[in-house]
Amino acid sequence: MILIANRQEDVFSFLDERLNSRLQSCARIQFSQYSLSELVAILTDRAQWGLEPNSIGQSELEMIANQAAGDARVTIGILRNATQRAVREDRSEITAEVIRKAVPDAKTEIQQQTTDKLTEHQQVVYDIIASSEEIAGGELYERYCREVSDPKTRRTVRNYVSKLEQYNLVTAEGKTKARVYRPVA
Repeated sequence: MILIANRQEDVFSFLDERLNSRLQSCARIQFSQYSLSELVAILTDRAQWGLEPNSIGQSELEMIANQAAGDARVTIGILRNATQRAVREDRSEITAEVIRKAVPDAKTEIQQQTTDKLTEHQQVVYDIIASSEEIAGGELYERYCREVSDPKTRRTVRNYVSKLEQYNLVTAEGKTKARVYRPVA
């Protein structure tokens, strides 16, 4: 059996515990985030095939790739938003200024696409963290239990938070009981 996933936790967090236990010993191959040069190569191809010649320079492609922190979806989203902004502003080139203006919109768009994929319970956990400046794990679980009619176990909620971290929606600091969660701005 071969399983392929962007995030292995996405696959394993929904499996029955017995099956999950069996699959934990399987060989796993992990791929790291894209490097800056790999992201630039992806953008170069997109620009070559999707944009007018000379509408964006190499330094601008590198600027976009730098903003993405290894995430190709973010990189492509920034290029798309910068292109749309340049068209709206009737510009023939995608400049650094256009890119700077496009970055927040692109990141918000990616974040919205990500949150749209969350399950109902994951969304509740995310909303609790997002509405807090900072929240401890115990308090998070207590609030979660008050907000849903059929709460999941603490372990499942921790898995949800791990998924939110991987999706870059929340950050976590500290160990075990001192662990606190914050929304990503």
